Amino acid sequence: MKILNKLTVKNLKLNKSRTIVTIIGIMLSCALIMVVAGMAASAQQTMVNLQINITGNYDLFVKGANKKIIDNAQANRNVKDIYIKQNLGCAYLPQAKFDTKPYINVVAFNEKSFTDCFNVTLKEGRLPQNGNELVLSQSVIENSRAEFKIGDTITLDLGKRVYVSGAEIPLNDTEYFIDENGLEKLVDTHKKTYTVVGVFNKVSSSYFAADSNSASSSAFTLAEENADINDLFISFTSDGEKDYITTSGEILNLTGDDFESLKNDFEVYLENGDFYEASINKDLLRYKGFALSDEYMRMLLSLAVIIIVIIAISSIFVIRNSFAISITEKTKLYGMLASIGATSKQIRHNVLFEGFVLGIIGIPAGILLGVGVIALLVVILNALLENMLNGISFVYAVPWWVAVISAVMSAVIILFSTLSSAFRASRIAPITAIRGNNDIKINKKKSYKSPKFIKKLFGVGGEIAYKNLKRSKKKYRTTVISIIITVAMFISISTFIEYGLKIAGDHFKDMPYNITVHANDKLSYEKYENIYKRIIADTDINSSIKACENYYGNIVGLTDYYTEDAKAAELSGGDLAYVFGVDNKSFKEYVTALGYNYDDVKDKALITNDFKYYNSDNILIKGKEFDLPMNTVVKLYPNGTPSYTEDDIKEIQKTDPDFVYNPDDYKSVDLVIYDTINKEVPGSIVSSIMSTLNEGSVLVSEDYFKKLFAEDNDHTTGVIVIDSADPVNTVEYINNLDIENLDVFNINEKKEQMNAIVLIIAIFAYGFIIVISLIGITNVFNTINTNMRLRSKEFAMLKSIGMTKKEFNRMIRLESLFYGLKSLLIGVPLGLLGGYAIFKATGNTIMLNYSFPTMAVLISIVFVFFVVWLIMKISISKVNKQNIIETIRNDNI
Repeated sequence: MKILNKLTVKNLKLNKSRTIVTIIGIMLSCALIMVVAGMAASAQQTMVNLQINITGNYDLFVKGANKKIIDNAQANRNVKDIYIKQNLGCAYLPQAKFDTKPYINVVAFNEKSFTDCFNVTLKEGRLPQNGNELVLSQSVIENSRAEFKIGDTITLDLGKRVYVSGAEIPLNDTEYFIDENGLEKLVDTHKKTYTVVGVFNKVSSSYFAADSNSASSSAFTLAEENADINDLFISFTSDGEKDYITTSGEILNLTGDDFESLKNDFEVYLENGDFYEASINKDLLRYKGFALSDEYMRMLLSLAVIIIVIIAISSIFVIRNSFAISITEKTKLYGMLASIGATSKQIRHNVLFEGFVLGIIGIPAGILLGVGVIALLVVILNALLENMLNGISFVYAVPWWVAVISAVMSAVIILFSTLSSAFRASRIAPITAIRGNNDIKINKKKSYKSPKFIKKLFGVGGEIAYKNLKRSKKKYRTTVISIIITVAMFISISTFIEYGLKIAGDHFKDMPYNITVHANDKLSYEKYENIYKRIIADTDINSSIKACENYYGNIVGLTDYYTEDAKAAELSGGDLAYVFGVDNKSFKEYVTALGYNYDDVKDKALITNDFKYYNSDNILIKGKEFDLPMNTVVKLYPNGTPSYTEDDIKEIQKTDPDFVYNPDDYKSVDLVIYDTINKEVPGSIVSSIMSTLNEGSVLVSEDYFKKLFAEDNDHTTGVIVIDSADPVNTVEYINNLDIENLDVFNINEKKEQMNAIVLIIAIFAYGFIIVISLIGITNVFNTINTNMRLRSKEFAMLKSIGMTKKEFNRMIRLESLFYGLKSLLIGVPLGLLGGYAIFKATGNTIMLNYSFPTMAVLISIVFVFFVVWLIMKISISKVNKQNIIETIRNDNI
């Protein structure tokens, strides 16, 4: 047996080209498995870190917990850590900038909360070490005119926010200011002096970052022992996270409906119980792999199976083909070994040993290559995802089991690849093998004929090539299948990337603006106008519009004008419309560009009329929503349609005497719709604000909007759309105006983020294609190159009987042509089917028309013919260098 193994090693050294190609195939397949699994593990850990940054490193949140809950948590063996939060009270913020943000809310955490639960970093200073030290949030700095320095002392009158009725307002960073008419006040105040020891950076966690509309800014101190505890953040052990519902139920003492509520909704409320509210951090558990729905698990499992099958099939073709060629080369050798006493078992073990030797080299090399590729991808992702992960970097997290899985899968692939060759070698009859007449089988019942046009176009050499491909079906089929897999994969995944690019492109298509500003307070029209004038004073602004949006305008009568297309699309909500009022100047420019007379339209409305919709049969329906005559009058209810009749009111007041409902608040006004328009008007900054939903978007002038909606309408908000030459400077300018309750969005940043995401998808998808293609190319190269070498005696005999170099080249060109044509005829349709399947799978969400992947098909055609031609040219160049006589005389390759 040792002698046979030595012969195998020597043979691998002699056939360096085939050995290297086979090792490359093993290495690539192992590296691909490593990269897929390693990047999945790294992405998972990155999402875990991101979620911890957003919410905190806990599994169960309990609001208003009493001592019983705390004792349960401390006694539970599945609890890892308990983080404590205490709301100590509100005080008036020193020198507050804004009337609607008058408070500073002091919150206490235990020491572990700062370091282990919440991902917070200090801008300056240090963390509090006792209950007399204070760390300020960034919102305190931004919302106060006072200059806070490390070492300053602050004396605060801490108390509770209450309504004038005496009801307490929760002490947190999400409650609005309700004191416009003296509706709230601070009570039960007591003085507390703190020393400022630090300032937090801006963090994304909602427990440290105040809501933009809240009445207070937060400061943090250290929780004192035996103080009243308001909230608990509880982290579980691994066993506790695996059974997070049961663990949470035990801590909260839940049974019956309450337990089912936690199980189904991930949250439960128990007023007047042991706690007020409890919720499971389901997003963090989901990223850790625990709180996954059955549908999500099926999707992940299906995706994993598809990827593994693709890698396995591609790899098996390369490695199996290599061993099949090896057996063909060594047929005579195995015949001679069998004739001198080698058993079938020994020959079979010999072939498996060859696979073992190649695996010993290829698998470790593949793992090292995979580790390097993952490290490179992490660097690329961090460069592309800069400022997109809330301060978190994409982490390199490749656990040991990833390398083990890659090695085991690669070993299994090698085993399956070698088994058939091993059994084939062990069944070779010694006499047949030594005679060497089993390489090419002639069909005695049927002679091979070639079409007449082949001989006319390519001559005798072409006819010989055609018949040779017919005789060598196995080698021909193996090469063709390798190319088919590569082509089908390329077209399918290219289609997937194309749709990703379309989503990004359509989302920002013809977007003639780069900044939006939303006013999140109920402003008078005069105050809103003053804010607009202050904003557009920025010299970088090229153009802008001031719009008022009412997002709850009930328009009765629109559905009476539904078109047949709208009815076929089963549209609903036709009587709900978004009403946009834009400044008179912008409205005039817009309607003039549409070809209307401004005087005819200024006191009337325009309504969008085009829609896209997938019906219940998943068929995309596009068309016109309304068939409205010009100057149609409909009823608009500015505050919504009436909910109760007079009889309803009387019935309710029998059980609730304080119930007040004024039908006069829900009166309608006449809305005159001048004409219908399309949603998308290229290059128009006005059209950009209108809704893309199927409900009609109603556009009116600012003056007409004021007639329709009162200043105090609950559903009216302000939005300013800006086109700036320097959006970064403009955003900074607006933020420095110190206008409260404004949300400013830089659309360019969103566009760059979307493009970065699409680019990341493209990197992974095309990277996957490249590796699969490399595996396929190694297979094609191995097959064609070895096939040419095995046929060297045949080529030498053809040349010896007079075949010219020109005829010989024609023969090779025809073989290349057949390889390419057969591969493309099967690979392209398979790729198109795969691309269409992706289109159908994503069609429900992205609403795109199917587009034929012309570029991907053209690239595939050029790629296939070039690769096949190049490989055959390289192989033939080696054959042409051989001496004809020596080649014919030589029995070895």
